[in-house]
Amino acid sequence: MPILSVSIGDLLKARTIETSRLEFKNGLSEQQVPQVTATIAAFANDLQNLNGGYIILGVSEINGIAQLPPVGIDPERIDDYQKKIRGQCNRIVPEYYPGIEPIDYQGSKLLILHCPAGEARLYKAPSVRGGERSVYYIRQGSETVEANGQIEEELPQQTARVPFGDSAYTSLDYDVLSPILIKKHLQDVRSRLASEHEPDLGTFENMRIVKRINGHTAPLNVGVMFFTSSPDEYFPGLRTEIVQFGDDAGGNLLEEKYFTGPLPEQIRSVLRYLGSLSTTLVEKSASRAEARRSEAFPLAAIEEALVNAYYHRGYDTAREPVKVYLYPDRMEIISYPGPVAGIKQDQFQVGHRVPPVPNRNRRIGEFLKELRLAEMRNTGIPKIIRTMSDNGSPLPQFDFDDDRTYFRVTLPAHPDYVVLQSLRETAYLWATGQQKAAINRLEETIRSTPTAGQVYSQLIDYKLELGDLQGAEITFDVLKRQDSATNKERAYISLAQAYMQYDQPRKAIQLLGGLRESDLDDNTLISLATNHKKVDQLSRSHQIFLTITTALRTTHVR
Repeated sequence: MPILSVSIGDLLKARTIETSRLEFKNGLSEQQVPQVTATIAAFANDLQNLNGGYIILGVSEINGIAQLPPVGIDPERIDDYQKKIRGQCNRIVPEYYPGIEPIDYQGSKLLILHCPAGEARLYKAPSVRGGERSVYYIRQGSETVEANGQIEEELPQQTARVPFGDSAYTSLDYDVLSPILIKKHLQDVRSRLASEHEPDLGTFENMRIVKRINGHTAPLNVGVMFFTSSPDEYFPGLRTEIVQFGDDAGGNLLEEKYFTGPLPEQIRSVLRYLGSLSTTLVEKSASRAEARRSEAFPLAAIEEALVNAYYHRGYDTAREPVKVYLYPDRMEIISYPGPVAGIKQDQFQVGHRVPPVPNRNRRIGEFLKELRLAEMRNTGIPKIIRTMSDNGSPLPQFDFDDDRTYFRVTLPAHPDYVVLQSLRETAYLWATGQQKAAINRLEETIRSTPTAGQVYSQLIDYKLELGDLQGAEITFDVLKRQDSATNKERAYISLAQAYMQYDQPRKAIQLLGGLRESDLDDNTLISLATNHKKVDQLSRSHQIFLTITTALRTTHVR
């Protein structure tokens, strides 16, 4: 029966298993046997809680990368290799045997050794230096090394605790697992197990999602989370809550939704929902042939932050769901509890890296990676930062409290989206007679996005419509002090037009003199002149038009 629950092609190309969990050998010489045994023990010790690894015989490598097509193994030596490996594993203490499977790939015979984390950690193997001495081996990156000094002292404590996903849910029977969900998973990861008969206990054992305890076969926690229809019945925290607020303070609740179901389907459903809310912004410019596109929240950043929330959270004690809070200017993704010990706040800043501390949920991460939903390479934080930067968004923020009760990722909305949402909302408020609320909303947007000229312009228009010329002038003065503000010209035009309506043409001329000639076309100038309130003074308005035109032609650009 096959032992691989992943595609052999994906395995060899390190698509679903990181390279540090792979070891390639072109054969098995007498000199290589002790090295292979040491690596088997190192994977079994699983210091970083990555759930062991794989040794592939019959494949050459360069810098840890498989060289394909494989060199292969002489088919007549397959049985001999298996006997040597099993015989050498008799010398591992306590006893440990990897799963072994011969495989045909690209016309060659390969021998796959699957070495999951051992249940009886720690393991010693004969020293590769020879003699009768046995030592602890661990993986450091893609190398197998002897555990020495402080690492050897800390090894028992670091490997003593069985990770949550590998623990058995002893009060349940294995038949709680859904063969339908399991078969779909095997098909999704292109496992050879999917081509076998319908999933049964043997399949569950090969996938290592069940455990025999006192004559009773119980599902492992990771199996319950992935392969039952309502895992939140057993793990209350395995839900997602999405709340959308209408204001920055969270006092105006607009919508509340909950998502449940098997973990991978739950993640996909949440991503689809958040994707449906995303807005693509298109900015056209006369100086560029192509329009610049950006997203309100880049989907790649959302996916990375969301999957990390499920992967790195705790499920054994935390009952709170993963929470996604949507505000007008940001998205917050919160998981419980906070990071494991050894991670500091400043390690989430640009230019820093989160250290490779032991994983809290190695089996959860393994399944998510097989489904291409997680990386498991400690690249999530840099990817979020890079994606936000490439999108033109403000940088994300990562925070947790001193007691590590939560971890929060804040994704600021793209400034153009904040402006767009504000203008939409205030237009509705104004149209429904809520003028004060509309003005307050625009002023709130200016505080969070002080360079958005469109917002100032709209605020000036509303104040002028209320007859508050002084308030409009105050808003305009604030805008003028924002050197990096964009789209200022409409504010100039609105206030200049108000000056003309209030019979203050000199102020209009002085104000418009601060614009570039390209900011005002002839139609706008004509509109400014002919929209003068006093119809009987159209000739005077025409004179104003000429004066303004002359002023624009002769005034230096500020």
